Amino acid sequence: MVNTVTVFTGNLLAILFMFACVASQAQAQMHRIGVLVPEMGRAQSQAQKGLIEELQRLGYQPRKNISFEIRNAKGNRNALQPAANELAASKINVIFTTGTRATLAASVATRDIPIVFVHPGDPFALGLLKGSGEPRGNVMGVAAFAAQTTDTRLALLKEIFPALQKLHIYFDSNSSYAPENLALVESAAKKLALHVVNHGVKSVDELKAGISATPSEQGAAIFHIPDDLVEGEVDFIFETARQKKLPTMFNEEAWAIAGAMAAHGPNYFQMGRQAGRLADGILKGQTRGSVPVQRAAKFDLTLNYRTANIIGLRLSQEILKKADKVIR
Repeated sequence: MVNTVTVFTGNLLAILFMFACVASQAQAQMHRIGVLVPEMGRAQSQAQKGLIEELQRLGYQPRKNISFEIRNAKGNRNALQPAANELAASKINVIFTTGTRATLAASVATRDIPIVFVHPGDPFALGLLKGSGEPRGNVMGVAAFAAQTTDTRLALLKEIFPALQKLHIYFDSNSSYAPENLALVESAAKKLALHVVNHGVKSVDELKAGISATPSEQGAAIFHIPDDLVEGEVDFIFETARQKKLPTMFNEEAWAIAGAMAAHGPNYFQMGRQAGRLADGILKGQTRGSVPVQRAAKFDLTLNYRTANIIGLRLSQEILKKADKVIR
């Protein structure tokens, strides 16, 4: 009888221990992803959507084994660093960021928590990554290297607007990135025998005055290079360009939605999915050095049919078929 009780008690303890281990393991499998964005524009929302959908495809279930803590600075640059610090202090598993400022804020906040970024430009030039292609410490991600697609973007503009002869480029003359971006455009333009007119400005007033003074002439277009000053005044630029019948080519889908005649740039939803796969690898214990820095896998051509009609440009059936998205 004593032996029976002893065996029963031993089995009961073993079962309880097993349940405790299972419960502990289930609790440990709840992963927490911090999301840090400077604002929730189209690019950010699409990247976040891609991240979440890819993680769900890989088997992560919200509120079951994964949760997302989102910090949106809502355009307030001063709010980014405190938000990053808050995420780092909460001991989450991974921080997902979009763009330069959010990534830099996260890298200042922590050297331990892995940071997975989605970036439209060149993270090497910004010092986020080492020149060898290996992640710097805890920072890794998906980059579009969009400036390197300048040739493609300009060739598309020429295809959309065969009469193209001249490019007007507006940029902040104080920007340290402008010279390299301009050199890429000038190199691409030379191959197509296009004339480039550079307009360096130092203020919003100078920019608006320059755009207003741009002549309305056949064969001319406004070609965009990444620039905060210019991008802050796109509504004025698009309206004035429509009045002057000037085609506009920008570098992201969001600008075509806002009124540019055309845009060619990275697909942020797909970049988010790529970032989701990187995050999955981290959560499964891959070492940081083994996680590659990936290039954006997909670029989209977006056409604004309404803007083309307003400026009197007829879009060919060939280019309409080539477009990934047409705004009518």
